[in-house]
Amino acid sequence: MEPWLVLGILAYLSFSISTAIDKFVMDKGYSALGTNTLKMFFDGIILLAIGLVFFELNITLEQMFWALVLGGIFAVSGIVYFLTLKLEDVEIVVPFRQAATLLLVFSGSIILFNETTSLTNYLGLAMVLIGMYALLSEGKFKLPNINKAFFMVLALVAVNTVYSLLTKSLLFDIQPIALAIIMYFSGTLISGIYLSLFRKEALPKLKKIPKIFAAAIFGALGTLFLFYALSIGHASKIYAMEGLMSIFIFIIAITFLKQKLFWHRLLGVILIFAGILLVSI
Repeated sequence: MEPWLVLGILAYLSFSISTAIDKFVMDKGYSALGTNTLKMFFDGIILLAIGLVFFELNITLEQMFWALVLGGIFAVSGIVYFLTLKLEDVEIVVPFRQAATLLLVFSGSIILFNETTSLTNYLGLAMVLIGMYALLSEGKFKLPNINKAFFMVLALVAVNTVYSLLTKSLLFDIQPIALAIIMYFSGTLISGIYLSLFRKEALPKLKKIPKIFAAAIFGALGTLFLFYALSIGHASKIYAMEGLMSIFIFIIAITFLKQKLFWHRLLGVILIFAGILLVSI
């Protein structure tokens, strides 16, 4: 198995565990943006500790500037996502955001980075997209209404696409862990400024911090694995593996949260798994 494929699997498994913890704390009434801001700070601290102990960190001023830009885009993505959820249901926002972003990133990676693909890879991408929608939907196909929420979703897709392609571009020159560390601290700063100026949202109370820190551990590891995968593999293939998150979260929901098993979601899991196999060839 190729190293980038192993790293990609570990990345999206870590992200899935982090997301499952996020879902748990949100259900407990944690403030969304405040929690996300604190989590990004913990992500930066965790990766900085890993970097100081296990790596020789090395980054120039120019590279630091672009890492700060990436962190700003990352923070904006989180802010736009939560604002979008205030206007539209999550079961509509998430499938369209993930599918549209994946399609644009796959296409952009081929155009910008001259990555080679085959008909088999395109077939796999189509299966992943269909599977993701089936797994994330509520059992029926529903097009979004052309309203403010629709344009917010489009903005979210645009920001996520820029973030994904810029990440791959920067990893040609910047050490993956150094990029991740600066990105998270920059994202924390931008998100914190937004909260203080526009939301006046308090950070989570002290007793809630352990669960947020646990989510941050898996989030930080996921980013580290993903960035190293992107530094050695094709972005078009690695980003297509995001469908694995849908599978992992589905398994967590069925196994630990005792959610019901619906046939269309099981079909989605099968399509995603088969699609990722084809994309990775």
